[in-house]
This record gives sequence, C-alpha cells and structure tokens, in this order.
Amino acid sequence: MADSEGPLGTVGLAAITFYVSDLDAAIAWYDEKLALKPMTLGTDAERYASYLVAGSILVLEPRSAALEAAAPGSESTTVNLLVDRDPRDIRSDLVRRGVECGELVESPHYRSFLLRDLDGNRFYISRPATDAGRADVEKATTITT
Repeated sequence: MADSEGPLGTVGLAAITFYVSDLDAAIAWYDEKLALKPMTLGTDAERYASYLVAGSILVLEPRSAALEAAAPGSESTTVNLLVDRDPRDIRSDLVRRGVECGELVESPHYRSFLLRDLDGNRFYISRPATDAGRADVEKATTITT
C-alpha cells in the first residue's frame, strides 16, 4: 500500500513473522531442509533471523517475542510460494531431506502441496498448471512490481 492518505500512511515494507520454539533449531532446519540462509541475524528485544524469499521478508523470532502467542501450528497463516519447478519434483526433493509434506493436490489451474516447518508454520508450494493459472500469476506479479 503506497497510499499515504489511508489510515496506515505509507507502508514501506511488509514482512511475515513466524514465531518458533527454538530459534537455533529453526535456523538449522531452514538451512538444512530448505537451503535458505538468513540475510540478517540480529537482536532487538529478542534474537531473530530474517530471510529474503522472492521479494518478501520472512522473519523467525522466538515465541516469547510474540505479542499474543498461540500454540505452535494452531493459527492458519500460510506463506504461499509460487515456484517455477514442478511441485512433484520439489516435494520429492524435500521428502528426501526429511521434510514432512502434504499430498500433491491438483486443482483446476494449479499443482500444489503443503509443508510445515518445525513449529507448524505453513508453506503452500504451488505452480500454475494451465494458461489461466499462468495468467493469474502474471496479473498478480504485474500489480506488485
């Protein structure tokens, strides 16, 4: 949102935060299982790690940093990742790395599956499977860039 007239003013950045029970274990899991390296390891009120993922920032913080902490995996927030590889291949690679993945789902326009990190945080891995799905993604990326 770039509208400084709105109630939020100008929003310069949006980041997603996942609260984790063990930050060091989560950092190791993201490295080992997803091959993601933190762009920042820092400390504010608590230690944190942040990752750049497809133009978005994903922040891992200890559960104690949450304003209103919930039980692991009990909330419905999901990071949706649109990928260019076939989700069947990605899922196979992740399963070989020991990542628990949901079943592959074929919808009318997408091929997708769900995975969770150590704390139950959700990632929905998806790729358009039809021209209509690709058009939707093209439209969405045109709006956000």
